[in-house]
Amino acid sequence: MSAFDVVPTEPSRTRWRLPAAHLADGQGLVGVGADLEPGTLLAAYRTGLFPMPMGRRDIGWWSPNPRGIIPLDGLRVSHSLRQSCRKYEVRVDTCFRDVMVRCADPRRPHGWINAAFVDAYTRLHELGWAHSVVFKK
Repeated sequence: MSAFDVVPTEPSRTRWRLPAAHLADGQGLVGVGADLEPGTLLAAYRTGLFPMPMGRRDIGWWSPNPRGIIPLDGLRVSHSLRQSCRKYEVRVDTCFRDVMVRCADPRRPHGWINAAFVDAYTRLHELGWAHSVVFKK
């Protein structure tokens, strides 16, 4: 059984009323505020929003247009991709928090993941909603 076979636990509903994704400004910003509780994050993603920090305390909710989305239900793995994957060891959900912490490395250019985001997404992972994938040569 893989990590993707587990039925996620639905968190408590968010207390926030999130704006509609189509209200985004020219940069993709829809609103500022709310929290990073699991119910808020899931409600946001379900309506096309995702969070990023703005300054030290504020959370911005974004919905850029165009937006890159990989529809996994229609993903076709080509022969060359399959061959390339053989060169790597692929691990799913073996070290979620460590992956988040490495993504949050402040030396990374344009990094925006902070400790609050690591904690928030780790909670989503514990509920079965967030996953990590590591490719190792």
